[in-house]
Amino acid sequence: MSGFRGIWLSLLSDAVAAARAVLRDLDPPEIPASVRKVAAYSGGRLPPPLSASLLAELDRNEWLRAKTTEDWEGDPASASSLFLQRPDGWWLTLAEMVQEESNRQEEAAIDQLRRDVEEAEGKVRSAGDKTAELKKKLAREKKKAKEAAAAVRRSLEARHTAAATELARARAEARHLEQRLEQVEVEHRELQDSFDGLRTRLARARRLRLDTPAGSQTSRSVPSDPVKLARLLDLQTAAYGRSPQLAEPEGPTEPPSLSLEAGVRPDSSDAIRWLLGLDRPVVVVVDGYNAQFHINRDDFTSGASRRAMVDALQRLRAAATSPHRLVVVYDSTLPGERIARSAQRGVEVRFAEKDLIADEEIVAMAEELDEAVVISSDREVREGAEAGGAVVLWSEALRDWLQRA
Repeated sequence: MSGFRGIWLSLLSDAVAAARAVLRDLDPPEIPASVRKVAAYSGGRLPPPLSASLLAELDRNEWLRAKTTEDWEGDPASASSLFLQRPDGWWLTLAEMVQEESNRQEEAAIDQLRRDVEEAEGKVRSAGDKTAELKKKLAREKKKAKEAAAAVRRSLEARHTAAATELARARAEARHLEQRLEQVEVEHRELQDSFDGLRTRLARARRLRLDTPAGSQTSRSVPSDPVKLARLLDLQTAAYGRSPQLAEPEGPTEPPSLSLEAGVRPDSSDAIRWLLGLDRPVVVVVDGYNAQFHINRDDFTSGASRRAMVDALQRLRAAATSPHRLVVVYDSTLPGERIARSAQRGVEVRFAEKDLIADEEIVAMAEELDEAVVISSDREVREGAEAGGAVVLWSEALRDWLQRA
């Protein structure tokens, strides 16, 4: 149980307990069919799937909700009380509670990452100190070996056997220390790589943590189903970036060799149709996970989602007037299979190089290519790609075109 679903079930645990008590007092014929498994469950705390089923039944069954409310003696300001009694504006207050708990958990996750980074830094420093100490010890042992060899040479006839034994021992110790030093240096490099990875993850966590715009929902746009509401809040937290606007030039500039047709919004399907109608081939670079998030927010990091993206881009290329080259770029630190593929019917799959993220690789490609079109709704990617001379279309444009194609 994780994410917004876990927050939702945690906030409404008192309502679940009260509803279970009501079910225990009902006769079998009175128990709704959808919660008979809940009524039959004899354990302690309900498993998350059963809790979700009971909450869904409470949401749609006014009779069961009224029975539960009759026996309710909990805090009237609690999330469970709001869910059961449903005063005016209850869902807005409940959504704020869920959002506050989500923010608290995000802060806790970032704090944990920060502690992990600090711990990694300490290990790196410790490994560095140990390496320096072993180097000093190795230098002392080598010096001892040289001194022993000199002593052997000075008294070769009298102490030949003893000196030879001492020399062999010193050399063996030196070899052992050299091997140990190599091991410590390897450990040092591994710790450094781990530290760099943690630092990258912390940077991404800070970038992805953005506030949900206030006042952007109405009673018509927020679902009453608790599970659907939790998913809606999850998507609001993931969404970020400015509303697309057509920028006005600040002064006379030389028109770029490739530019979006006047009056066409970069977030509309018309922008994709403009791309399809170009009379010459260009390189189209797609921010993979960003585009997949806007196309299918329920599953946008799996291998199946990436294969669906390749199929969609092949459809895009097949519909184009010119044979565009399409490249889709992914982060290499997210879950799912990571198989980079050569171009298949004009679509190439790439994963960001080690210590880089897809955003940086996309911006670098935009700077290197003469004529490129970048598809992403990430603000930093858009700004970096435009600074590199690329035309930027939004992921929403690709989504809308695919839905209408």
